[in-house]
Amino acid sequence: MGKDKSKTEQELLRHLEEEFKSHPNSAIAAHRLALAYWRNERLDDAVATFKKALLIDPNSFEMRINLGTLYFQMGRMEEGIEENKKAAEIYPRAAEAYANIGSAYLQMGKWQEACDYFKKALAIKPEMVPAWTNLASVLVELEEYDDAVEAAQKAVSLAPTFGLAHNNLAVALYYKGKLKEAKEHAEKAKELGYPVHPDFLEKLNGS
Repeated sequence: MGKDKSKTEQELLRHLEEEFKSHPNSAIAAHRLALAYWRNERLDDAVATFKKALLIDPNSFEMRINLGTLYFQMGRMEEGIEENKKAAEIYPRAAEAYANIGSAYLQMGKWQEACDYFKKALAIKPEMVPAWTNLASVLVELEEYDDAVEAAQKAVSLAPTFGLAHNNLAVALYYKGKLKEAKEHAEKAKELGYPVHPDFLEKLNGS
């Protein structure tokens, strides 16, 4: 079954290569081929083909977001951020683009930049649970504990079964000195399957 699937994927890839060769000015054909290279883990080919597609249609929001995501996957964070910024220029109400940039800055340890972009995303789409959850983490790093608790509580209220949200609320509450509540949310996160850090649990149980 696996071999048949692989064979089918390779046949599709060859078909898409021929399609783009026949229609070199088609952004759609280039985009399809870039996605196929990505699925086949030919990441450099995917990047090169995304770039060709964007030369044809530089104002494609979808292609900018996809290329940015690919860059993040490859660890090319600054390039991923740049593509998402360009996507946001094309569509300024794109909460997804701002959240992607925030997540990249979070991974890079650039707390204030991450905070700013998560807030931009949430101003547009206040129901975006991952943005609230990540914002809580960033605010803890910035030692803005009241705001961190508020952000994490918002995430938990929107998604009561999201373990990471409970974990991040537990962390924010811990730094606020609300240890009983912190322990309750850490236990809830664990119950929901989130791998709460053992050292954090030990701190709570020893408090």
